[in-house]
Amino acid sequence: MKALVLEDIAKLIYKDVPDPVMKPGEVLLKIKACGICSSDIPRIFTTGTYHFPTIPGHEFSGEIVDCAPDVDRSLIGKRAAVFPLLPCRECESCKEEEYARCSNYNYFGSRCDGAFSEYISVPVWNLVLCSDKIPYMTAAMCEPASVAKHCADAGKIKSGDTVTVIGTGTIGLIAALWAKAKGASKVISVGVIDEYLDFAESLGIDCIVNSSKDNAFEDHLKLTDGSGADVVLECVGRQDAINNAILYAKKGGRVVFTGNPYGDITFKKDVYWKILRNELTVTGTWNSSYKSTVNNWKETIAALESGSLDTSKLITQKFRLEDFEEALATVRDPKTFSVKVMFEM
Repeated sequence: MKALVLEDIAKLIYKDVPDPVMKPGEVLLKIKACGICSSDIPRIFTTGTYHFPTIPGHEFSGEIVDCAPDVDRSLIGKRAAVFPLLPCRECESCKEEEYARCSNYNYFGSRCDGAFSEYISVPVWNLVLCSDKIPYMTAAMCEPASVAKHCADAGKIKSGDTVTVIGTGTIGLIAALWAKAKGASKVISVGVIDEYLDFAESLGIDCIVNSSKDNAFEDHLKLTDGSGADVVLECVGRQDAINNAILYAKKGGRVVFTGNPYGDITFKKDVYWKILRNELTVTGTWNSSYKSTVNNWKETIAALESGSLDTSKLITQKFRLEDFEEALATVRDPKTFSVKVMFEM
């Protein structure tokens, strides 16, 4: 099969590789769509994966075309998204079904071969089946949408809340859509580029604030009747965004940190005082919930199928796998508007 293989930092090669071999309990998935995550960019060009060679890609969907002898063959022909985390099932977190906190997990696309390829073998447990109502590219959006739902859920958004979402990338935009779906009376999208903020408005987000402008804090305060937001979801991971998340919250408000940090984070003294004196509740989230009781993936698929969540407009460009250089250049080019760039197989 063909795949994109990361052989070293910044050395991604489109080449023939052996077809995956199914283990017991696994199915063979013919990949139909795979998104390029913002985390794939440093993984490919800066930090590398956990070992070389590795096939990147963890936001994917496809058709089940074969299965191991111990797997129900009625799965063949069905389409599915895939939860990309492979838990150890032995640590204390796994015993509590908190798989994102697993102490010894594997992960498609970074710790083991992922979905920038034609086929992949995955455990049945990781399959999130979906109906033919959902296009494959929409199903591939289940990963970022589930991460965004985990973030929004952590904010404990109530009907009537004012919710501020910092970040206009894929996670931030979908988190804002989840906030709307949860009944927030006002959702404010905060970013630094007008084109992305305008795009947020086109998705139905109520208000926008450009945080790079001198009067951003005052603008946000006016939009929240002078008190700040009930809930702030931080989906960037940069120093200024994290500090602003504290400043934008009302007294007694809730702040959720989801953005992956770009470097060390420090709080200014007056910002830290806000956490204490305003008695803020500060929470962090990682990945998504895949428990038997709370499964963000199944919830997301249900929302996509019912139409209560629509991520189709976020897919701004699509490429063939062999056109990966152009696809990655699109993601990396600050002058090119892109939200989710997708490989369509």
